[in-house]
Amino acid sequence: MHVEPRQIIFQYAKEWYSANKPIIGTSNQTLTQLSWNSPNPGVCKINSDGSRNNTTGHIGVAGVLRDATGAWLKGYYVNLGIGSVLEAKLWGIFWGLSLAWDSGFQTMEVESDTKVAVTLLNTLAISTHPLFSIINCRKLKMRAYWNCSIRHIFREQNCAFDALSAKSFDFNPGLHIFDGVPACIIDILAANTRGDSRPCLLCF
Repeated sequence: MHVEPRQIIFQYAKEWYSANKPIIGTSNQTLTQLSWNSPNPGVCKINSDGSRNNTTGHIGVAGVLRDATGAWLKGYYVNLGIGSVLEAKLWGIFWGLSLAWDSGFQTMEVESDTKVAVTLLNTLAISTHPLFSIINCRKLKMRAYWNCSIRHIFREQNCAFDALSAKSFDFNPGLHIFDGVPACIIDILAANTRGDSRPCLLCF
């Protein structure tokens, strides 16, 4: 199928903008309370996030695996080198899936606060997409598992992993797995488990 180069560039530019644009208030806003929700028994919930150092161009991700009680299973940092925010988000999901599978889970729920990443993984991507190889690799990984879903959540429900991803630059390049809870998110995870909510201004 012939695809115009300018269409590819335009689509990629739209996705980059959506992944990086700041939240700007509008006249139609609703203040609501949001919280992290635990998965069903036997399900592993994967929350991940990515970040980019705009000065150096380096990207990194971090994620956490938890069970139905909200208990910590495993965490990870990945220093990915140079790249885009969207690449970081997609890689974060990939490593979360890999670690969950290696831990013996066959039913997983993935949550990301980046709508673009969720949409790309839930829809058919054309082979000419600049990130097709990354997207397709994630989809193959998801299909290899017995039961895997991915959905969008808001940043207020993903704050612990947002805080973790910024620390990925402190590590050497590559994947770093840790079994214990980092001190910087102990309180946040406890609040998640209690069901504490955070205010979120939704714009329509």
